[in-house]
Formats: sequence, C-alpha cells, structure tokens
Amino acid sequence: MIIDFHVHIRKDKGTVDNFLRGMDENNIDISVVHPIVPGGTLGLSDNEFVGQLCKEHPDRLMGFACVVPTELGAADELRAALDKYGFKGLKLHPPIQNFSMADPRIAPCIEVCIEYDVPILIHTGGIYTQGARMALSDSSIIDDLAIRYPKCKFIIAHGNPFTWDPVIVAKNPNVYMDTCGTMARWMTLFPQIGPATLAQMRTNDRLLYGSDANALNTARFKENLQPILDMDVSDEIKNKILCETAKKLLKI
Repeated sequence: MIIDFHVHIRKDKGTVDNFLRGMDENNIDISVVHPIVPGGTLGLSDNEFVGQLCKEHPDRLMGFACVVPTELGAADELRAALDKYGFKGLKLHPPIQNFSMADPRIAPCIEVCIEYDVPILIHTGGIYTQGARMALSDSSIIDDLAIRYPKCKFIIAHGNPFTWDPVIVAKNPNVYMDTCGTMARWMTLFPQIGPATLAQMRTNDRLLYGSDANALNTARFKENLQPILDMDVSDEIKNKILCETAKKLLKI
C-alpha cells in the first residue's frame, strides 16, 4: 500500500480525473489533499471543495482542513470543517497565509487539533511565490511548538536533510516530516541521504512519503516516490515511510 501524504487538487488547475489517473499509474492507493486558503497564485482550493472531493472519492482521497489561524474565529472555522468533512488534520502555509507560527493567536487552532487528535502539517523551506515571505518558512519554530504542545502532532512539510529538521524530529516524539520535494530531490542526487537522514532522526517511524503532486503535474508522484523505493533500507522501513506511519496518523 502507498499513501501520498501531501498533494493538492485545485478548482482551476487540472481535473480530479487526471489526478486519479496519475495515482493509478504510480500505484498510489490514497492521497491526502491539502487546500491552501487563500491560495492566490497557487490556485483556488478551499475546505468545501476538498471536502466534496473526498466525499466523491472516499476510497482514494482524504483531506486536511485549512484556515488562517490568526484570523478571528479561525478555531471555530476549523472545528466546523473537522466536524462537517471528517478531515484528518490541519494544513498551514505561513508564507502564503502571511503569519508566523510564533504568533500566540494560533494557539486556539492548536488546541482544537489536540482535542480532535489530528496532526498539523506546516509548510517549511523554499517558496517561489512572489510576495510570500520565506522568513515565515523557518522550521526551527516547530521545535518550540512541539515542546510547548507535547500532545499535538506536528509534520514538517518539505523536510530538509541539510537543516535541523531531522534533529527536530529526533528530539521531539510528536514531530514528523515528509519527503515532499526537498528531501526527494537530494535523495535522487545522493542516494545515501535517505539512510543517513533516518539515522539522524533516530527513528524509522516518523518519515512520510509526500509528492506535492497536483492535477497538472502528476509526474511528481514518481519523482518523489522512486527515491524511496531505491533507498538502501529494509522493505519494512520503506513500508513505514510509504504507508504504515501515515495510517497511524490518519487512523485507518
């Protein structure tokens, strides 16, 4: 089984049928769809749209909610989305949504995630979108959040083996990271990066396969999957990265 923990489907960019074909071509069983609100140049996507997609394709798609956590009423909006659509977590994109994870106003949304026992996936690292502030992508704040909120599960999106990301995972049992984009590219160039990163993380249980695939670019499925399949580790470890850890977070 393969679960892609990090994908996007947007109203105005491609079709869900094309996306599902890409999943089939790459033997992806389930994809976890993340809206970004507001999406801006990234494309139109919201909780209602993703919730409807997941309802139409319950065996293939699962969703995360997305809110701007610094806005008034964000926690209530998140709670309503979790209740209505059965979302599996919260997606946050600080550079696009223009807030800092250090802002105390995000606390109510974190508390909701603790209450519902769902993880928070946070964009980190590079962002090509003009106007998005990369200073807001610094993953080091997740270390502080993990310490302050030990009952909340945090996922470092676009985990980077050449930053402190693996150490943040190693020292915090409630932190995970995905291979989406950054790590996969490095593993393609230097295959030994995969096992070395797991060693630095000091665990095989908190790394997730993700591709950032979308309906216009399903090639990302394979680009991010192949480096994991080629890793010089046991099939048991690969299986954890490809599905077992995701299944625990998604409660399936």
